Amino acid sequence: MDTPKYIYIDDENDSSIESLINGFNDTKLIAVERLPLSKGMDFSTLKNLIIQKIEKDSYSGLLIDLRLDGEGPDSLDYSAISISSELRALSAREEIPSFPIVLCSTIDKIKETYKSDKTSHDLFDYTFKKAEEPNYEKFSKKLCSLAKGYKDLPYKDFSLETIFNRPDLNTLDQRIFERFFNQDIIVPYDFAYFAVKTLFHCTNPLIKETTLAARLGVDIAKSGDSWLTLLSKFENCKYSGLFSDGWNRWWADILNIQLKEISGKNFSFLKAEERVEILSQTFGIDDLVPAVPITNNASSEFWTICEALKLPLDPLEGVKIRLSHELKPWQEPKYISLYAAAERIGVDKGIEPHYTELERIEEFKKGS
Repeated sequence: MDTPKYIYIDDENDSSIESLINGFNDTKLIAVERLPLSKGMDFSTLKNLIIQKIEKDSYSGLLIDLRLDGEGPDSLDYSAISISSELRALSAREEIPSFPIVLCSTIDKIKETYKSDKTSHDLFDYTFKKAEEPNYEKFSKKLCSLAKGYKDLPYKDFSLETIFNRPDLNTLDQRIFERFFNQDIIVPYDFAYFAVKTLFHCTNPLIKETTLAARLGVDIAKSGDSWLTLLSKFENCKYSGLFSDGWNRWWADILNIQLKEISGKNFSFLKAEERVEILSQTFGIDDLVPAVPITNNASSEFWTICEALKLPLDPLEGVKIRLSHELKPWQEPKYISLYAAAERIGVDKGIEPHYTELERIEEFKKGS
């Protein structure tokens, strides 16, 4: 597949927009081209322009600002939510090809509109949050993966084992995949949404690299190349299915089995120093550095991370955070440390404690 091309739609028209487009294009992983708007452009005209780009001009996806009806010079009378909803409906009816739709907006706009309208969450494959210095390499990699993955997704005769590249999916909680057995019609977006929102952005059955390091008891930054060497010893746990070239994830259940075989013990009950000693001796890796507890914490029996600090955390010393969705029965909560909660670290990124934890945080403040 050639370099995936994304249409970019925004009602603003300043230097920041050009900078954003150049940031993506400079990576050479994707190509982004702005679709010119005119103030008050009607809904059907924009819809048809997008469809033409996808069907005739070989564009792979859509990158769209949330508030097209904002105060920009090219503002419209409708938002990204309404146009994206129509495009998804057309794809579901197989009137147009399915393609990734990525939301591109500021934190403030997302808080104002997106978070209060939970029905819109299902429309977008991914959310790119505009910032002063975005990690364009990271985000371009994900957008490239989405575009390529959509090309391979089937409408019919699907195989979950093939799509998620794991032959023994039946060993997992069967409720995880039940949605695919309760739908008469399944379109590519169903798989894309499930992979990104249900598997990648939640903890269990897959975990991300920082969580993996926490469960191994390792300080990534201080371990340097030794961490990469250790990672190579857990390749059998690595997720290799749909969109795996955009998201690095590991199967939590396979990891648990491997750790049990290595140590004969439940790793979650071991301190970080004990875990690192076992791993170092088992694989002959020098210079692995054990992770240490976050400020005001004492336990190194890590099993998750502080989402605000991205550091290992014992869930018993953590504070559950507020999520924009309800947890599925098989998913684990996300946490921040009491220190991060008290100092309001991460609030600017939308990371906030669950309301049930507020009294506990206040008690911590009084005692610290």
